[in-house]
Parts: sequence; C-alpha cells; structure tokens
Amino acid sequence: MDTATSRPVIRTFDVPPQPCVVPRMRRRVMDEVLAGGSLVEPETVHTVGLVVTELVTNAVVHAGASTPSIRITLQMGDAGRLRLGVGDNRTASPRHLAPSADATCGRGTAIVGALLRELGGRLTVERHRGGKTVWAEIPGDAIGCASGQLP
Repeated sequence: MDTATSRPVIRTFDVPPQPCVVPRMRRRVMDEVLAGGSLVEPETVHTVGLVVTELVTNAVVHAGASTPSIRITLQMGDAGRLRLGVGDNRTASPRHLAPSADATCGRGTAIVGALLRELGGRLTVERHRGGKTVWAEIPGDAIGCASGQLP
C-alpha cells in the first residue's frame, strides 16, 4: 500500500530516459492491463498503450538529459480506477501547444488529454521533491474492473 496516496501500487518500472524504452513500456503496460482478460475492452487497452507512448516519449524528450531514470507507476484506486504515472526529474509541467498543421511534434499532450476525456478520465501533474509525475487517470467503468481487482 502506498501510504502517501492510500492507493495500492500495482506495478512500478524504473527505466532509462532513452527512446528505445518507449515501445517496451507500451507493451509492458498493455500486458499488465490485459492481465484482466475479458474484463478490459481491447480499444481501452490500445488507448492506454497510446497514453503510455506519449507520456514516456515526453519524459524522454523533455527530461532525458536531467533525469537518470523515468518511473512508470500503475495504480488501482477507488472503483477500479486506473492511474498511470510517468515521473521524471524535470519540474516544468507539460505544455499544451498549438502546432502548425505541418509540424511533426507538439501534439502529444493534447492527444492524451482528448483520449482521457473520451474515457471520462483526466490528466494531472503532481510535483514532488526533485521533479514531477504526470498522471493519466481512467475511471473503473472505462477499464471494466471492479474495485480491488487487478486489471
């Protein structure tokens, strides 16, 4: 039990801030969510995978030089709510940009926010000593798990 948040921690992964970890963590987190079997909608699993990809990529790109490792945390909260946290040593919050139509980057946070809103979830930032954690929260009814079940 994580006494700071009163939520059980399901899984925590510490990975180097390198681009090669992005697809590996996407697959790892999707596998953890799929462990719930038929309770989880396949579309929701893919959405979680995209959220992981964008958040870990942002941490690698924007905090990589100042972060010895990125911490990915999965938590199950009230009524089966899934919280996915990506922590780094950078204190600046992710920015919502308005990139031009031909820009090749700058849309990740907006995409994550839209996907989470579609599921009834939200994106939050928690600052802590030495950095921050960006949390993607998805309600239990979108995940399909009852309270206390592992996804």
